[in-house]
Amino acid sequence: MSVTAPAVEAFSEAELLRRVCRLSFRRFVKEFWASVPGAAPLVHNWHMDVICKELQHVAERVFKGLSVEHDLIFNVPPGTSKTTLCSILFPAWVWTRMPNARILSASHTNDLVMDLATKARAVITSELYSELFPEIELTADQDVKTYYRNTAGGDRYTCTVSGRSPMGFHAHFHLCDDLLNPKTARSIVEVLEARKFLVEELPTRKVDKAVTPCIL
Repeated sequence: MSVTAPAVEAFSEAELLRRVCRLSFRRFVKEFWASVPGAAPLVHNWHMDVICKELQHVAERVFKGLSVEHDLIFNVPPGTSKTTLCSILFPAWVWTRMPNARILSASHTNDLVMDLATKARAVITSELYSELFPEIELTADQDVKTYYRNTAGGDRYTCTVSGRSPMGFHAHFHLCDDLLNPKTARSIVEVLEARKFLVEELPTRKVDKAVTPCIL
């Protein structure tokens, strides 16, 4: 009596890479690092794995609609890739799992927050990203540096502590990158402005106050 072997599902290399990158933000980072404009060659270190793990843990709860356990604060020295991981690659990865995710990114100056959003956009429109995630397309009617949207309803809006307001926008993720200008961080006025923005304004800008995390 012959026994028929079970059929083995065949995957193309692109499909396999797509699945791996969707499941693991850490792997996504390694594959898409070179897609970030101006990025130096990746020099991987253990602290990057920690950041990736923490970001994915928080994101997985949002994907499932679960209440936020905690917000995230990353305190590591300048030049250790926290901005590239958190503000550029993370939003691009989130859309591979949750295309309708709304992302609010904030900083102390408009130039910085626009630069981060622009670099994330470059990743999303890169040849590799388009090959692996063709379903993620930016709309033509809302595609500017400060605010762009994809065809699934996800978008990224930028704001600043004392300039471009987040009012009128609600997000699934809050990304705060340098709410204080390092050059004027000792200014009591700027510290109080940043505190007001973080404690009073941002909490009202959530799609679901029980679910939306703040990543600082």
